[in-house]
Amino acid sequence: MKLKILFLNLLILFSNLKVEAFDIKIKIFSNLKSKQAIIESSYPLKNNISDCKSAKIKVKTNSSNLEIECGKIHKIKTKLEINSNNLFSIEINGKKRFYTDKIIITNEKGILSLINQIELEKYLKSVVKDETQDLSNFQAYKAQAVVSRTYTLASIKRHIAKGYNLCDTTHCQLYKGFNQIKKEIEKAVDETKGEILTYRGKPIWAFYHSICGGITEDVSYIWQQEPKPYLKQIEDGPLNKPYCFKAKGFKWRTKIGIKTFKKFLKKKIIKPEEEFKDIKVEKISPTGRAIELAIATDKKTKRISGIDFYHIAGRELGWNAIRSTKFKIYYEKDFIVFEGYGHGHGVGMCQHGADEMAGLGYDYKKILNHYYKNVKIIKLEGGK
Repeated sequence: MKLKILFLNLLILFSNLKVEAFDIKIKIFSNLKSKQAIIESSYPLKNNISDCKSAKIKVKTNSSNLEIECGKIHKIKTKLEINSNNLFSIEINGKKRFYTDKIIITNEKGILSLINQIELEKYLKSVVKDETQDLSNFQAYKAQAVVSRTYTLASIKRHIAKGYNLCDTTHCQLYKGFNQIKKEIEKAVDETKGEILTYRGKPIWAFYHSICGGITEDVSYIWQQEPKPYLKQIEDGPLNKPYCFKAKGFKWRTKIGIKTFKKFLKKKIIKPEEEFKDIKVEKISPTGRAIELAIATDKKTKRISGIDFYHIAGRELGWNAIRSTKFKIYYEKDFIVFEGYGHGHGVGMCQHGADEMAGLGYDYKKILNHYYKNVKIIKLEGGK
């Protein structure tokens, strides 16, 4: 069904929501720019092209429309729609993923735009799969299901001006389709159907991250926004033995060649004509995270927030280079060294901490109430 303005206005009145009837629109392959795609199924694909009854459809952009090949049929259309309750594959740039429900394909300035319109609860099974790839405990899957459902509703308008609700990257939540979903994950989503975390009747911004490094962060130190009583600094377990301590990457150290680092800075942070001289952490939060960095060049000193630096470095150098904002900086000969703790922004639920708590016997509700304070878990109508 189409998103209704009425529904969006009623997010604060959750008794009116019917979870089983709620569709969302996700832009898929959103970080790939491609002009062609191949859609395949084991069954003839239901679509909006007359006389097209093939199980394989090829689509590519021309100057302003779509060129669609379905068997011997060739059509020029402004839009291709695929509908199926069964899984079908979409291959773009050599990447093949599996989807269900409705796919809407259009030409966006010569590039394919693909939007998956899908039931919320189906979508969550893929999200939980993609967001918990290195977790293993059932109660942690259930906690993630509630968190991802809540985050989806809280951020439902994020891309609404562009014609869809969310993208399929970590900017929103990872969503890479439906191949290889564990039965435990499907069960976790089903058993928590309709459950969300609320504060004063609204879905919370249920941020989460991989590894907190021993303590989570108050959201006000990471992003400039109104204080949120449910996103406060939380000690992750007993003193000197945090729940996420066993996680690979709890403590990390990365050496980056000075030449590589200078090239990165000139490309993304400082001006190409400037010469890098030094970098240091100028402000830190009570948990030890970098709030502000000062980057000195031969012309000036540029200040950048720790979280912006982390995101820029992650996109350019890889997310395993500088893994969090909880770090110190050293120099070693021709290298700059970042040494720190944790992986991710540090706000909200620590996924590896949640996994360890589940392994110790905590259920998902206790896990959620550990990481999010002053919240209520409610069940939307239809979540049986």
